[in-house]
Amino acid sequence: MVDPLIATIMIIAGGVLVGVCVHFIPASATGAMAAATGIATGPSMLSAGAGLTGIYAAAYSIDSGLVLVIVSGAVGSALMLLITIFCGNIMLAFGIGAPPVSGQTASGKSTFGGTKDIITGFEQEGYASPGTDGHGMPFQTAVSGTIGALMGGAGGALVFYAVYSMTLPGIATENAVTLAGIVAAGVFLINSVLPAYVLVGKTEGMFDMKIRSMHRTFISCLVTSSIVACVIYAISWLAVSEVIV
Repeated sequence: MVDPLIATIMIIAGGVLVGVCVHFIPASATGAMAAATGIATGPSMLSAGAGLTGIYAAAYSIDSGLVLVIVSGAVGSALMLLITIFCGNIMLAFGIGAPPVSGQTASGKSTFGGTKDIITGFEQEGYASPGTDGHGMPFQTAVSGTIGALMGGAGGALVFYAVYSMTLPGIATENAVTLAGIVAAGVFLINSVLPAYVLVGKTEGMFDMKIRSMHRTFISCLVTSSIVACVIYAISWLAVSEVIV
């Protein structure tokens, strides 16, 4: 277990990680029509789904220490996203015959410039259908999404373990795990929605120019997570005091 003040800092750090991770996860509502690069849903909601999966995974390692809890959360979140990417690309390629291609890179407007996938070197420009902004999840955006999922899963696991540590002295272990999961999910949802006001629509992750606005998300999530962490600390302190009295 960790000190309550350290746990409070962990909640803040975890909340910020959750918010920042959204900028790395390529997603788009227009992706449902195969008219844009990314998974066919909003970045915030996809991040929230991956994060909740990470929290579930972290819960199974709660008795193994902080490090394994964080690793479990990160890996669980990344696996969920990778499976989603794989299934989405399979349906896109074999369902409608559209190859994965980065719209930002095809138009030469990605953060790294050029019209090639920065990892595989595949030319993107020739695969983008007229009237679209890309399709599916090419390799570079899949890597960006994996990085984001690892960050988000680790952040959610941090919050989960911190809340668990703060509530355990006052309630039974199984109840502490349940409560920590609920609170961590709430913190994840709050911080994953805030970046939506910065991204305003689709993103191609770290290869999208919108990544340069990440500092705004960092500040908003830092303030929000700090307030939430202080409230959780105050409640846990009162609860423990009641038990001691």
